[in-house]
Amino acid sequence: MTIGPSPRHPKSSWLTRSVASVAAAVLLAGSITTLPAFAGQQPDETAGGPEALTPDSLPAGEPADRFIVKFADDGASIGERGSTYRSTVNSLGVPVTEVGSTVDGATVVEATQDLTAEQSENVVAALESRGDVEYAEIDVFLQPTAIAPDDTLYDSQWNLFEAQAGMRVESAWERSTGVGVTVAVIDSGITEHSDLAGNILPGYDFITSPQIAGDNDGRDSDPTDEGDRCNSDPSSWHGTHVAGTIGAVANNSKGIAGVAHGSTIQPIRALGACGGYTSDVAAATLWAAGGSVPGVPLNPTPAQVINLSLGGAGTCGTTFQAAINYANSRNAVVIAAAGNENTFVKYTSPANCNNVIVVGATGREGNKANYSNHGPEVDVSAPGGDASTGRSSAILSTLNSGAAGPETESYGYLEGTSMATPHVAGVAALMLSVDSSLTPAEVESQLKATTRPFPGVCYTGGCGTGLVDAAAAVKAVAPAATPQPFSDVPVGMQFYREMAWLASTGISTGWAGPNGTRTYRALTPVNRDAMAAFMYRLAGSPAYSAPTRSPFTDVHTGQKFYREMAWLASTGISTGWAGPNGTRTYRALTPVNRDAMAAFMYRFSEDY
Repeated sequence: MTIGPSPRHPKSSWLTRSVASVAAAVLLAGSITTLPAFAGQQPDETAGGPEALTPDSLPAGEPADRFIVKFADDGASIGERGSTYRSTVNSLGVPVTEVGSTVDGATVVEATQDLTAEQSENVVAALESRGDVEYAEIDVFLQPTAIAPDDTLYDSQWNLFEAQAGMRVESAWERSTGVGVTVAVIDSGITEHSDLAGNILPGYDFITSPQIAGDNDGRDSDPTDEGDRCNSDPSSWHGTHVAGTIGAVANNSKGIAGVAHGSTIQPIRALGACGGYTSDVAAATLWAAGGSVPGVPLNPTPAQVINLSLGGAGTCGTTFQAAINYANSRNAVVIAAAGNENTFVKYTSPANCNNVIVVGATGREGNKANYSNHGPEVDVSAPGGDASTGRSSAILSTLNSGAAGPETESYGYLEGTSMATPHVAGVAALMLSVDSSLTPAEVESQLKATTRPFPGVCYTGGCGTGLVDAAAAVKAVAPAATPQPFSDVPVGMQFYREMAWLASTGISTGWAGPNGTRTYRALTPVNRDAMAAFMYRLAGSPAYSAPTRSPFTDVHTGQKFYREMAWLASTGISTGWAGPNGTRTYRALTPVNRDAMAAFMYRFSEDY
């Protein structure tokens, strides 16, 4: 059987256009009972202001004129609180007014004038220095973390983000970009493209016929697409387009972003002029999953996902089914296009094989694309494009400008179930990056369970469970693998693992919140007294009797965390600042900077 790519036919309707190249940190944030958490660190033996995670480090234009103040007495009256604020006004000349409260009973206040970063820092320091204030912190101005990448053509990738029929990948990227997952693209090969180069692994050419291959030889280690020109139709550069949808490099200020732009793509060439044979595609599938093919070296980087954006008329034969079964046995997820004849999937192979995830196509309005095959074999649908409403309603991805052989890199629009399939392959890579233990059956089950209803209509029926929702699919597999001990520290946040470790060891328990939740306040600065308590706990809370005379002139023996600060001095981990006549000061309420924290941890490692 001959198999060909499955973009929307005829080829003459494809539109292409060129576009111009377009373990110290673990303690950086934390909390101890009701004290602020670890933040930036400061040299221990030199004076100076705080350096990291202070208002000075806020991005330009973000306000730092609101503060959260927790009074030691939760029943403090408005008059008592007002006295505290007046003290701040008198000492700093910064008037503040109450504007609200937090869930744990703290008060939110706002300056009645614009503040500089230094003024904001001084307000926090002044409030925290008072005995009637438990803690004070900046009410940090937050923004959505699902920030669109800076790729110049990303705005044209409606298929990834539009509310109507996009796949909601931006929210999925908060948890996963596909790092650590290899996706095999069994297709027409690949052409050189700067928007793909960083994510491409060595592949292989499985075409046995020199005439179909166009490279005058048989199977070899070069998966370069020599062109698949067929009769009067120009070359499609189909494999390059599919690869870009899955894994085009993101945030490189050019071109597009792939669904799983953190994954790696392994191009495997099995289609040439006018298509290719089942025997070659089946061999490529087997090899992609790590199987042995006579005359071909073993694949050193077996794929976890295999994309088959191809199809041909006929039943699923024994050869193809055996290759797919082997891939499944090696935990490789095989994803196949439903086909573009607007007929029943049961007539198209490999979509009618067992153990594949079959993908139908939708257009920009969320309707079944008029070309997409349908039937009970379809598992899910994904954006495949529909250029009948304009070429920008097709799928934009990486291409080549050559009509016959490869020339210069470009970008262009194609449509078809071939374009829908790599969307789902990309989501599978996002899921496996979060939980690599998922089996192919589990990936399929979660993809189907988390689809959203069609925004439009599937007028023929048989379009699967719905439109793939990348964010929901990734979220569904993430919680079991990555528990979240703090409600304000989402899975995937920088240093999540380290902050979760602090919670699991009891070194930092955070702040109690409603309904048994706890918050970590990752960006809250940590003062040196709290740092001493953290370090003491990290050491296992060793037996220690603090001296009756403080080693620091500015720390009295009844002060909170006195024992911990004295312990730091006794171990030599923190010696404080030299004062007159051999005295030393500790500066308990001074925030700790990153450089000083490195020194503390180094000294700690020497002693323990």
